[in-house]
Amino acid sequence: MSNRSPNDRIEAVNQLLRITRDKAYRNLIDHNSTPKVVALVSTVTRWKRYLLFLLHHFLNNQSKTLPAPLEQLLLIGLAELVLLDRPPHAVVNEIVNIARSLRLNTKLTNGLLRSVARSLNVLPEPETGNPIRDLAIRWSHPTWMTRRYINRFGINETKQLLQCNNTPPQYSIRVNQMKISASLLTERFRSQAISVMPSEFLEDYFRVQPIGPLIKEGYLDQGLCNIHDESAGLVVALLDPQQGEIILDTCAAPGGKAIATACRMQGSGQLHAWDKHPNRLKKVKQIANIQGLDNIHVKVLDLLESPPFQADRVLLDVPCSGTGVMTKRADLRWQRGESDLQDLITLQQNLLDACINHVKPGGCLVYSTCSIEPEENEDQIDAFLQRHSEFEIEHGENFLPLKVLTASGYLLTLPHHHGSDGAFGARLRKCY
Repeated sequence: MSNRSPNDRIEAVNQLLRITRDKAYRNLIDHNSTPKVVALVSTVTRWKRYLLFLLHHFLNNQSKTLPAPLEQLLLIGLAELVLLDRPPHAVVNEIVNIARSLRLNTKLTNGLLRSVARSLNVLPEPETGNPIRDLAIRWSHPTWMTRRYINRFGINETKQLLQCNNTPPQYSIRVNQMKISASLLTERFRSQAISVMPSEFLEDYFRVQPIGPLIKEGYLDQGLCNIHDESAGLVVALLDPQQGEIILDTCAAPGGKAIATACRMQGSGQLHAWDKHPNRLKKVKQIANIQGLDNIHVKVLDLLESPPFQADRVLLDVPCSGTGVMTKRADLRWQRGESDLQDLITLQQNLLDACINHVKPGGCLVYSTCSIEPEENEDQIDAFLQRHSEFEIEHGENFLPLKVLTASGYLLTLPHHHGSDGAFGARLRKCY
């Protein structure tokens, strides 16, 4: 099958096949895809487990193995019928026509989709005998992840979280106030029918809908703003960078927090951005140039092998499970296993320990993740403080709204509570 096609559904099939084969979701959903392709691919990817349950329920032979292109085409048809509320008659006819053009089984395609269309008001529910597994299938998450959330939040709140993870992503922007005021930029947005809503937590952040026109009109290319989730902005606010300081961002790529930090410093002082991935680090320098920041010093460097260097403030945004960003990364839930957590926890511990000599006495270290798992967050910090008595926790109340803080003073956002990505942040002071 060709990689590009004028038919959105055929292109979506091609992309889904490549995602299945190459696990390349992030590279495939790009600005060259039409909004319909993006909607189809992300919906099928996000809801894959539930859609496969429906597919096998409606197959006459439930153990039947389908050719991969036919399976993906049927999943697209099911998504349009069940989740995207498209007209059933049109969906069935168009999917059958595509099956015919691709020389796939039109009889099976037609029969199955018509059966689903007749049953839209009484769709089957999973009944495996295991209520956790049933919930995981119905809301299309791994069973291990669903079990963890039920143990932590209970069934009702878990359902809210899973439903939230299955909604199309909402995007936020940070206004570059070194180039334009927030009021002037939002005026421009409204004049172009781009909906903007001020962040509840940060004065220079806005929720924007839709994001496409903002990109098309060149606002990012002009450096007037950049796409940055509020949860990431809250991490920078917790760091509280000041003008004239030396600040180190140790795992900086792709650079959103580094850029936001440098802007808070009004282009003064020094922001050192390290990362071991040279290709991703290039983006940091490119965005810095676009936004008019010359206080960012980029260096390809692995924190675990870093030379002596001390800063007033150090940001450690560690590699993590990413369970807080599953609305934006629809494929991530299928790329993670429970056993992956331990490897990540060990890496995070090593990175934390590698940071301690980069913080000046009296200086500040902020540890952050885009995870909502306690082992990567609170537990990681508790263990760090036991290993390093020279550090103490600083409550976030002087830097952040209480609504995003835990009782212990950590930053914690949850998608179903705060309407942003899930994130964690801890502010630590080096006493001596």
